[in-house]
Amino acid sequence: MRLSSFQGLTALAFATGIAASSQSGSSYDYIVVGDGPAGIITAERLSEANKKVPLLDLTWKDTLTPIDVPGLSSAVSGLDLWNEYICDDTPGYAAYVLGGGVTVNDMVFVHPPEHDFDDKWPRGWKWKDVSSAAKRLYNRNPGTTLPSENGQRYDQGLYSTLSNFFDKLGWKSVDMIKQPNEKHEVYSYPSWNIKDAERAGPVRTYLPLAQQRDNFTLRLSTKVIRLVRSGSRVSGVEVENADGTSQIIKLAKGGRVVLSAGALSTPRVLFNSGIGPEKQILAANKTGVTLPPKKDWIELPVGENLKDHPIFSIIVKTGDSWGPLDTASVLNGSDTSNIDLYESKGSGVLTQGRHRVIFFTSRNGTDGITRYYQGSCAASGEGVVTITAYMTHGLTSTGVLGLTEDGSTVMEQSPYLQTDADKEAATAFVQDMVDKITDSSTGFELQTYTNTSAIIGSLTSGIHCTGTTKMGTDDGRKGGTSVVDTNTKVYGMDNLFISDASIHPDLPSGNSQAIVMVVAEAAVAKILAYA
Repeated sequence: MRLSSFQGLTALAFATGIAASSQSGSSYDYIVVGDGPAGIITAERLSEANKKVPLLDLTWKDTLTPIDVPGLSSAVSGLDLWNEYICDDTPGYAAYVLGGGVTVNDMVFVHPPEHDFDDKWPRGWKWKDVSSAAKRLYNRNPGTTLPSENGQRYDQGLYSTLSNFFDKLGWKSVDMIKQPNEKHEVYSYPSWNIKDAERAGPVRTYLPLAQQRDNFTLRLSTKVIRLVRSGSRVSGVEVENADGTSQIIKLAKGGRVVLSAGALSTPRVLFNSGIGPEKQILAANKTGVTLPPKKDWIELPVGENLKDHPIFSIIVKTGDSWGPLDTASVLNGSDTSNIDLYESKGSGVLTQGRHRVIFFTSRNGTDGITRYYQGSCAASGEGVVTITAYMTHGLTSTGVLGLTEDGSTVMEQSPYLQTDADKEAATAFVQDMVDKITDSSTGFELQTYTNTSAIIGSLTSGIHCTGTTKMGTDDGRKGGTSVVDTNTKVYGMDNLFISDASIHPDLPSGNSQAIVMVVAEAAVAKILAYA
């Protein structure tokens, strides 16, 4: 399955990881923790600026798999690799694999609209400030609505059915890449994180550039336990190696650490380092981690302000005859037609993700706040479409991420539908969709969840988490809500920064991987510029 073209990258990644593990005496200008999309972008840009950088992560898998074939994304959760990749020490899904969640997700790549930044991000982080970072990302990793190299779309029966449905409602067809600000009553061919007919993301578009440089090392199977710090200054990080041994990786004079382990894991490193609510630091102490003296603890709202997209499943029988791709026949090699077209020409249905339509809309809430919604539509049976419906930007509910005595992070308070206005907005949106779908003119019928209350009851986690180390100008040490300032520096620390989704003060209007990458590009530029 076109895996041969990846062997050079994976061999280099493996060799680099092995080499890095022997450099215990080295010191570094920057240490980047976390090899998800934000971490890879951060480390690559730092190495580009001639900084000596190791990229550290617990990831142990550096080989490529059928997960990299876009058409097999719907089969990911059924593969043995899924259980090998998924973390067991965070709530929801996080992936211990090179590239993090971007390596195993459904690849939906939503260019953020301007309002995602302009509504609640602080000064210096409005769209006019970050648009140049977005351009840098899209120059390397633009996403595509037309991934097949022959310029054709495949398996468009579902699109035909739903586009006809939306057209009759008066909704507008848009290109979600070219028209990212269009987020009310619109639908589009899906934008996927695909490039050259393969799953894209920073593993493909940033990491190879870093690996060409002698000042960059990739170190896998390395669990970062805590920051080694004295007062407000970090001098290194304590890690646990694959063989169970501990090691201190040191910063050079004037060096810095950038945490980029994700919204569900970066807080744990902070708790283990005496940074966060006292309750969580005391929980970290019970795990046996070495904490700094209590006088050096920094009280910040780490883990608070947790936000996520709630998901509802709307399953619709349309009466049409299309259906999902038979991924089993691809995996066992019997679908020679699609396999040959993909391998020989980079074309065909295997170049596409599983969704066929993405729609967006918005509603004004009872509290005067506009909330946004996304629907990702994929075939789940003959003539049956499953609409994965997200509530997105504008939500007011927050939760709390904490730490258990075994060192796992856990949602101590749910971030889903905690406010009356969010509950009312969810019900209004779902009821409106139910009314439209079940109108006698459509010929559609609901399945599994057959009314509004049942659909609301299907709520699951989007795992597009943000806010656990929220960025802002209101210093959390002084009663504010923020953990990092607008330079992404942790309040109370001199040389500790964060570049992942945990710093996002608000939820985006769609799937989060694109905005995570945009923010990482903007963050690393600010970190490099910080005097």
